[in-house]
Amino acid sequence: MSTMDASTGPGAPLNLHISEDGFYASHVSGKALVVHSDVASENKEVQIARLKETGVKTLKWFNFTNNHSLSSDEIDSRRRILSANDSRISLWQINPLEIFAEVEHLEPGTLSVDFGSNENEALVFHAWNTKLSIHSLESGRTSVIKTPKFAHHLGFGYRPKTRQLAILLKPETSDVLTVHEPGSYDLVNKAVLSTIDAQGLKWSPDGKWIAVWDTASAGTKVLIFTADGQLFRTYTGSTESDDSFDLGVKQLEWSPASQPGACDTLAVGKVNGNIDLLRTRTFSSPTTLSHVFQTDQKYSSIWRERYIGAAGDAEYAETSASSAFNMSPESAGPPRGVLAIAFSPDGQFLASVDTSRQNVVWIWSLESPPIIASVLVHEQPVRQISWHSSTPQLLINTLTNGLPTIRWWSPQDHPVIAQVPVQRSETGKYDVKWATDSSVDSVFWFGSTEQHVIGYLSAQNGGVEFEVLNSVSSKQGGSNTGSLRRSLRIGSHGSRS
Repeated sequence: MSTMDASTGPGAPLNLHISEDGFYASHVSGKALVVHSDVASENKEVQIARLKETGVKTLKWFNFTNNHSLSSDEIDSRRRILSANDSRISLWQINPLEIFAEVEHLEPGTLSVDFGSNENEALVFHAWNTKLSIHSLESGRTSVIKTPKFAHHLGFGYRPKTRQLAILLKPETSDVLTVHEPGSYDLVNKAVLSTIDAQGLKWSPDGKWIAVWDTASAGTKVLIFTADGQLFRTYTGSTESDDSFDLGVKQLEWSPASQPGACDTLAVGKVNGNIDLLRTRTFSSPTTLSHVFQTDQKYSSIWRERYIGAAGDAEYAETSASSAFNMSPESAGPPRGVLAIAFSPDGQFLASVDTSRQNVVWIWSLESPPIIASVLVHEQPVRQISWHSSTPQLLINTLTNGLPTIRWWSPQDHPVIAQVPVQRSETGKYDVKWATDSSVDSVFWFGSTEQHVIGYLSAQNGGVEFEVLNSVSSKQGGSNTGSLRRSLRIGSHGSRS
């Protein structure tokens, strides 16, 4: 699942933390850790364990979604939750809910805590980025890497499957990329970068490439490394573009690995609002996508959100490019650039949001050449775009000062808008997450900082409604079951079933 936050500002931190596959949820209530299991099934379970200390600042689930070699029983037996406060890290197993291992006496000023290469490793980024400590909670061994550049997910990454660590360092004046063996964290390779101020790195989903991008002020500069840290190519922009107006790179996104297992495209989101699509054979000669309505060009499937009743109900109505252009004035304030890029799971579509028109979702069909498959224009800025992990279905979540509402798109069906029965957020910010491999098609979470519901969209009385399977309140620690009927649903491939 690809989810990009295109919010215009930081929201309140979520109290409820959902596992990557969407079927477990956890939160802290006083000195209690509460875990909800099998939240979308009829066999729901709530476990509560006592924390040793209050003040939990980090609560994370380990992500197993990229490991298809494990059975569901193996994954459940190895599920872990990491909780941490200023002085202690606790690793919890789920069945039963109890502490598996702990790291005590953390140094003051810890910047970030996360899982390492597996469910029994913990990463600790120390104050002032002086070092990264990797604690193996099975062996008791601790490895140290000095001067990490960042204490967040763009500064490091683990290679898919084989789990080598790639990390950006800033020992002195130059950026450095190092690659380390899993387990021992022995150095595989070290490369001094030609960047002015590297902004992050990302592994390709097939594990063959590491992409590092430079600060936008340096112009377009993307360094492509092989898995062992050897520089393969430096991309500095299209040869057809005017270098004097090169505003640099905003973000990167790799396409999913295709059926043979290879990743074939790197999307480079630019500050000028364009997206360069680079083929991984050469990482050159890009195809460029531009977030500009050509009013003299005919488009199919341009949809405009409109309100249809006093109760706040809304629907998509087909419209023209000129109408969509007129209702989407360009944002006047900085910064410019591509806010969100997300590939569909089959790599056939790409959804994007640009800062100049933050209320518009562009959906591209990645044919040769790519064409616009659909454009969805909303009343409010887009906060998230989220593809289902296995079928081309897209959830669109916007900021709103009205009722909680979700938007759904598929290439085979009319896009729909539905209200969600969840407690209204004063900030207008909600979060969405797909639940994968459910026995009920197309199940997803929708929630605020106080309440989350999990369910699916169904066709009801000529309209679309959200059918609630379960509701979890982070304040009360409660769990309530809603409707479990499986009426006419929006199917897993976008058709009505």
